Amino acid sequence: MRLFASIIAALFICSNSSVAQTVYTRQDSIRIEEILQTAASEKQGTGICRIARMFVGVPYTASTLDSTDCERLIINTRQMDCTTFVETTVALVLTARTKGDFPDFCNNLQRVRYRNAQCSYTERLHYISQWIDDNEQKGIVLEIATAAHTATQKLNLNFMSTHPQSYRQLKENPSAAAAVAAYEEPYRNIDVKYIPKHLLNGTREQLGIEDGDILAIVTAIEGLDVTHVGFAEWIEGTLHLIHASSGKGKVIADPVSLYQYMKNKKNNLGIRVIRIL
Repeated sequence: MRLFASIIAALFICSNSSVAQTVYTRQDSIRIEEILQTAASEKQGTGICRIARMFVGVPYTASTLDSTDCERLIINTRQMDCTTFVETTVALVLTARTKGDFPDFCNNLQRVRYRNAQCSYTERLHYISQWIDDNEQKGIVLEIATAAHTATQKLNLNFMSTHPQSYRQLKENPSAAAAVAAYEEPYRNIDVKYIPKHLLNGTREQLGIEDGDILAIVTAIEGLDVTHVGFAEWIEGTLHLIHASSGKGKVIADPVSLYQYMKNKKNNLGIRVIRIL
């Protein structure tokens, strides 16, 4: 009960049989409905940033999706890491555009988080490269390439399969580890373009980045593709990030420019840009 300490948890089962059992609290469902009511009429870019900013101050907590023995669709607006923050915001944007409600949000979140919207640990889109491809196929996002994408990353995804002891669901489950490894296989020896970090002090026109674009930070760590994600926001001509920050311990609209944030981080090479369609 670590995840729901001091809070009464509810188990919601959508009437649509394609939606997994959904774990959330009353506080979560109320918060989602409040945001949907506020966001439904917002414009594309501004709306995304406004929704993202509604989570500013929420505590950063890692591994909130791993709190149940069996995979469930977990909705947690009280604790977030960088990926759950982005996924929750994207699902809210999709739901607001159709003036949907909480069950619609649950359905959208499952679509965004899981391969073929199938709720299981091995079908969860653990790597951002997989997340991008799957959500592109669903027509939800599109990875953007501009003239500023002058650097190339050689993808060789294998971190999960080579570190199974780091994942509770894998270390004693060889079949799950094998399934994860099979999904890594197509992402080896693949070239991906990105914007190198020394160019991030450029203008909106030079970078081709819009408010509300998802920015994925490319890493030099072997076996990984991306180590952090957030949303682009231009402030007085300078690119900033709205993100769940482990360093600050909460979701923030970062007062430091993305260029300065990235500048001295050795393993942060640059960014990929993903646009919500």
